[in-house]
Amino acid sequence: MGKRLKTLIVVLISAVVIGFFLSIYITVDEKMPGNAIVVVTVEDRLYHSIYFDHVCVANKTAKTMTLSEALAKGFRPHAYDAELGYFQGNRRFLFYHVLSKVGVTVNSRWDENGNWLW
Repeated sequence: MGKRLKTLIVVLISAVVIGFFLSIYITVDEKMPGNAIVVVTVEDRLYHSIYFDHVCVANKTAKTMTLSEALAKGFRPHAYDAELGYFQGNRRFLFYHVLSKVGVTVNSRWDENGNWLW
């Protein structure tokens, strides 16, 4: 092996190791997927987590649909559910985020079918 090839290998391995350690310090907030199931109330045009408080839907017409459908129809998030962080996913290291994009299963609030995993 030539000197240039050895240097290139050392540089690549060093970059991977440094990138791995940097990815531990960088965090990414998981976004709510478009296929996540939400409960919408027709009267006030709001969407709720499936773990909503009963008072939020009392005496209202409640339906279930995906988040992308609710947003397309003009529904907005319920302020109380948003305040409680129901629509935020897990905060995870960049390393785990990259692994999730490659196809490795990592801890998430939603599964690939849009079901809530609490």
